[in-house]
Amino acid sequence: MIDSATIALALAIALGVLVPLLGALEHRFVRSSPDTQRKLTYYAISIVSSWALTVAAVLIFGVDRLGAFASPWAAWLPFASITGPLILILLAVYFLLGLMPLIHSLRGPRWRRAAAKAYRRHAEDFPGFLPDNAVERLGFALFGLTAGVCEEALYRGFLIRYLHDGAPALPVLLALAISSLTFGLGHIYQGAPNVLRISLGGVAFGLVFLLSGSLIPAIVLHILIDLQIPFILRPLPGESGPAENGVPGLL
Repeated sequence: MIDSATIALALAIALGVLVPLLGALEHRFVRSSPDTQRKLTYYAISIVSSWALTVAAVLIFGVDRLGAFASPWAAWLPFASITGPLILILLAVYFLLGLMPLIHSLRGPRWRRAAAKAYRRHAEDFPGFLPDNAVERLGFALFGLTAGVCEEALYRGFLIRYLHDGAPALPVLLALAISSLTFGLGHIYQGAPNVLRISLGGVAFGLVFLLSGSLIPAIVLHILIDLQIPFILRPLPGESGPAENGVPGLL
């Protein structure tokens, strides 16, 4: 019988090698003809594969170990002057920065148009990823919910713990750096510059996990960041967006 250490190693390799490769192939499939059916297929494949990997991580560590870090309130930090209130301030800053597009979009139609335009411009290098109608926005919302839960469970809950507590036995900060780079590589289909940006985002999510001692704040932040995209991309009242496939106002 294969032991849990071997399964953990296989999962870590899958996150570092298989996920980037499959992500690139799946997106090539979408961008060749970015219609609704292909987009929904891409979202569905990503959802199913993410949950399959997450189930493997749960079987290895269990829900409790996967969702909590053993040293809350940053006892792992090299300077003991960091206190609970300061950590809460840092977490609040992360939430504020991550949700800045949503905050701006709530200021009025002009701001929401600007946020939507920024998302579209950013996605020009990887066409076919963003939703263009109500059905696609629903699919993207499910895709975002899955990413918020599964990516945090895999790259933070599993990979940081495996690199730190498992056979590699790396220092926490090095485990954070490697897990964040692996997270960035998982989005290689967005291009090399975005891999760096997403890796830095992985550091932020990882710090939320390590500083709070729980995976829940990182999951909530990740979900909100992803769900703000279909919200902002909805057509404004009285404006016609891309074809809504007969499902007006769905998302």
